[in-house]
Amino acid sequence: MKKLLVLLLFQAALIPCALHAQTFNLETQREPVVSLDGLWRFHTGDNPAWASPTFNDSHWPLIRSDEGWSNQGYPGYSGYAWYRFKLQVPDGNKPLSLLLMDILTSYRVYADGKLIGGLGYMPPHHLSAEGAPEVYDLPHANEPGLRTILIAIRVWHDPVWASYVPGGSVSPGSVAGDSTLIHERLDLINLFDPNRLANLYTYSILAALFGLLVLVLFFLRPADREYLWFAVVLLASAADTAAQIIDGVSRIPVEMFDLFDGCLTALFTIAALLFFSRVLRARRRFWWWFAVCAASLASCTVFLYWSGWTSVPIAGAFEVFCLLPSQFWILVVLMRGAARKDADSRLLLFPVLLMFGYFVLDNFFGIAYQLGWQRIGFYLNPALFHIPFPVTLQDVVNTVFAFAMMAFLIRRFSLARREEERLSREFEAAHNVQTLLIPSNPPATPGFSVETVYLPATEVGGDFFHIQPGKDGSLLIVSGDVSGKGLKAAMTVSAIIGALRNEPCRQPATVLANLNRILHGHITGFATCTAALIRADGSLTLANAGNLAPYLNGKELAIEPGLPLGILADTTYAETTHHLNPGDRLTFVSDGVVEATNPQRELFGFDRTQSISTQPAAAIASAAQTHGQQDDISVIAITMHPQAAVVTA
Repeated sequence: MKKLLVLLLFQAALIPCALHAQTFNLETQREPVVSLDGLWRFHTGDNPAWASPTFNDSHWPLIRSDEGWSNQGYPGYSGYAWYRFKLQVPDGNKPLSLLLMDILTSYRVYADGKLIGGLGYMPPHHLSAEGAPEVYDLPHANEPGLRTILIAIRVWHDPVWASYVPGGSVSPGSVAGDSTLIHERLDLINLFDPNRLANLYTYSILAALFGLLVLVLFFLRPADREYLWFAVVLLASAADTAAQIIDGVSRIPVEMFDLFDGCLTALFTIAALLFFSRVLRARRRFWWWFAVCAASLASCTVFLYWSGWTSVPIAGAFEVFCLLPSQFWILVVLMRGAARKDADSRLLLFPVLLMFGYFVLDNFFGIAYQLGWQRIGFYLNPALFHIPFPVTLQDVVNTVFAFAMMAFLIRRFSLARREEERLSREFEAAHNVQTLLIPSNPPATPGFSVETVYLPATEVGGDFFHIQPGKDGSLLIVSGDVSGKGLKAAMTVSAIIGALRNEPCRQPATVLANLNRILHGHITGFATCTAALIRADGSLTLANAGNLAPYLNGKELAIEPGLPLGILADTTYAETTHHLNPGDRLTFVSDGVVEATNPQRELFGFDRTQSISTQPAAAIASAAQTHGQQDDISVIAITMHPQAAVVTA
């Protein structure tokens, strides 16, 4: 056994020495693929017979297949033209295919006179397709042996594009051969093609995410429309970039892409005008509206060349001129604001100058390129690097602008939130002060029952009332409303209540005159007010300063009118006298009751107010509030009794 094992090991060691390395044969093991780059027969015009393999094309000139005919002796040529070349196929039954690179603007392919495919639209259609790599399967051979296939390509170059882009086969790389290998080569091209668009993918996703984030900020603060407009700016930019990606992958018709791109560009520009006019607090005057109208026309430029009215360069130049007014307006308003040391303008100066300054310069180069004055227009957007994917100067400008504007808007939102919190604290403090000055429970009023209701529309209100019983059994009532809303109105109310508490006189006309002198020159608006003095014997004296008249037993009292408080310094007020009997009910309401408005825009009105004026104060206020409160609601109801108990609501 030991000897047998040694023998086997010896033989195993000799086996590698007996084997030979594999031989790789460049002749027999080459891939059956041939390049079609070279010289093809070419002829302008159109004739169906030119697809036939029996047609003699020896008199046709030869031109290169990797460069458009416009640069090979046929500048600006449009219409039909044909290419022809022969493909020698070896013996065998393997499927064969053609891979044709970019051919502009539309074409059909024939093999031995039979149509095998094409790309784009031919007359009478007017849609143009961008060139793209396409594979076409060749017909199988029915006979053995070496054979020749005549390939004819019928090309239509749209006149719209003839003066702008070269016609015919414009790219190298066309090949023919084994179908499996040809399709694998197309798959490889499509695999690497998205890498060319990676910068567009990145910016489209970034702009969409930022746009949705800004839209959320708008929903959190609907009154701040600048967030809505900038969300539209970002989302329109994201959609336009996505359209470029779709065009790069699926090759949609050029006219359809230009129309979609023009509409999104106009939307982007108009939203930017709305955003900057609001953020920079710029008035929308003639030049702003001119810029909006010009930007709107940018979406229509595709129809200029689509209809044949102008050439593509003229239509492109027209679109650029339509966009320039908006860019100039934004830059001018921004620089004016920065010169005035406006904080927002200074923060926006760098990103906006970078973005729109680049666009203005790029547009000027674009106009020169469109009109043929120079040929470096597209080089204003160079590729800064190519690994891991191409990044151009415009990509950097767009990204820096997006991040800078997001930082600006987040800062703006944060400052607004801080201001809201500060105002909330101030409103809460003002509400507490106002609660002390206008208590929900009126003071004791012997001889009268008094009901009061105060429903401010916000945290603090502009309505006020003051009820002051006298030692002689009389009752002074002062009720009114301050113009404006918010803290200013609340501070004015505080000043009025303070003055009334220190007012020594109880005569209504004098009370109003003294209040008028105190308020004149110290408030920006005015205050309406009614003063009423009810004596123990039932006599009623009224003075009015632009306020609503009270109701007595459901009827409006006639009173002398007067100017509101705070308008003229030396205003005097007339007095009106009436008489109250025991059981009579005197009701004062603020304009918040009469002006309550329902969703159908119907006012509560004077008739409804009068009809319920004898009801309890709480019922009157509730009816107005239910109808649709728009302003502060205050109701004071007084009933005269020989011996009355105080009722509060």
